[in-house]
Amino acid sequence: MNAAPIIASLLREAMPGQTVLDLGLPAGRIFPWWPGARFGVADATALPQGEAALLRRFRQGPAGLPLFGLDAGADAAALAGAPAALAGEGPPLLVLDGPPPASLAPLLEAGALVLQQGRTEGLPPPPGPVRGRIMLLGGGVSQVERWDLLLPEDSVAPVFARLHVAAHRLAAGLGEAGQWQIGGRLVTPNLASLGMLATGMGRLPPLRLWGAALPHDLPVLSAGDELPLGAARRVRLLLGALPARPQWLRLRLRGADMQHPPALFIDGETVATQLRPHGATHLLEAAVRLRPDRASVIGLALPAGAPSGLALVALEFAA
Repeated sequence: MNAAPIIASLLREAMPGQTVLDLGLPAGRIFPWWPGARFGVADATALPQGEAALLRRFRQGPAGLPLFGLDAGADAAALAGAPAALAGEGPPLLVLDGPPPASLAPLLEAGALVLQQGRTEGLPPPPGPVRGRIMLLGGGVSQVERWDLLLPEDSVAPVFARLHVAAHRLAAGLGEAGQWQIGGRLVTPNLASLGMLATGMGRLPPLRLWGAALPHDLPVLSAGDELPLGAARRVRLLLGALPARPQWLRLRLRGADMQHPPALFIDGETVATQLRPHGATHLLEAAVRLRPDRASVIGLALPAGAPSGLALVALEFAA
């Protein structure tokens, strides 16, 4: 079982107002399980030229910002207000795959939190103040993933306590009593561990993203929670990596026309769909199984004659 949905859900429960910058591309880490997280790449020079060009097309959020790490000017503007950068109230949470890029030094010096998959002891510590560590163990009992949360030493105990409560609340919300092993302890004032492990397949937290929360390659900005598709004939949406298990992808559309259903593509491949009315909207549904190691790209092709007022209300995944 992939641990990212559980880790992200635990942290969201414990730190609901936290600003997040996820630099896990091209794989994706906790996005899309943390709606509102800013998405990006730590080292654009390591990407193949074609992949970097594709990612530069995407915009995110109501301001239509480029993905972080792919536009030096936009990155500099976002970081100019550190420590109140990225429109947050205090140091953000940085989700990293490896050493932080030099551009993040102002955030780290100001005390940004760091989340990394795998062990961090023995690695050079991030710049800035000394940080404590909470070891987060997620996944299944047969395949445990470790993620380390690095945070101010005086925050270890209170955040650990909130995470412990969040784990029990999350398990109860999934309605699967006895299907999760939850445990942890405060080892020292600056070191703690917490595990939430599925004893079977484990049901994942529900995933529902408003259209406006999805990185897209449209020239228009989002309108409220919805993403207006306007007169576009094609739109691409960027997701993080999702668990590789069969599931339903549902795009909730406003203004769709049963006579002119959109065509759906995932990573360039056509996917069979059905369009059906659902209240004041329509659901475009497809049975999918996505790769867990890459951020998937969803494409919508709108045929001639499709309504010009079409809007994406939300994207949902369900087992």
